[in-house]
Amino acid sequence: MKELKFSLFFVCICFILSCKPSVNSTGLYGKWDYIKIEHPTHDRPDIAAPELKQQGASIEFSKDSTFVIMWGGQALSKGKFTADGDKIQINESLPDGTTRSFVFYITKISYTEITFETKGSENSRVTAVRESP
Repeated sequence: MKELKFSLFFVCICFILSCKPSVNSTGLYGKWDYIKIEHPTHDRPDIAAPELKQQGASIEFSKDSTFVIMWGGQALSKGKFTADGDKIQINESLPDGTTRSFVFYITKISYTEITFETKGSENSRVTAVRESP
């Protein structure tokens, strides 16, 4: 009986661990409007939907594996991306011709909404909704 309980417990744990969000590049294509930016370490204030809408804050993932982050009517960041599982690898093209690489960790994704975050000293969590085509 103990073995059966342990086996059921083990199966449940494996199932829970396998439920991480997963995406490939195709699932990201399109424009995503930011609706919330949070700073879990509270080193900066969170940014709510009204300000994000006013700024036109968004990220767009294109079929040619490029991305652009818009803010205030201008490209804030652009470059290349790849998606694999629960990560989006970002290779940002900087104005001096160099690149900077970092990862967006996906914590939630559906066809209409995504939440991703950066980790480290400038930790941010972004929630965005897909714009209708």
